[in-house]
Amino acid sequence: MADKQKIPRYKIVLIGEAGVGKTCIIAKYFVQDFDEDTASTTSPVFTSKDVQFKEYGDKVIKLDIWDTVGQEKFRSLAKIFYKDACAAILVYDITKKKTYNEIKNYWYKEIQNNAAKDISTSK
Repeated sequence: MADKQKIPRYKIVLIGEAGVGKTCIIAKYFVQDFDEDTASTTSPVFTSKDVQFKEYGDKVIKLDIWDTVGQEKFRSLAKIFYKDACAAILVYDITKKKTYNEIKNYWYKEIQNNAAKDISTSK
């Protein structure tokens, strides 16, 4: 894929309440599989993938993706995953308004207060 050049790495964190689908998003992206019965994640999960861009001369980047734990009792741990992240994907369940409210009222503020100031977020 890439020659002997160092492949640039980009850290991405998925955050949101428990049971909103963070793990399912990663499974769909990495193995093109979706399992409706995926259990809630009880510890952070790290995955990495090389992505090749044919449109840009076969440039390759490495995505380091962290699936954080959404349960309230683990919220304080999420802060350590924001360090050095270049992007945060805030995930909520469209069938559960509470999960959207938590994005607005908690998770977005957590990123603003704890992540690098140049982290990629958009409303």
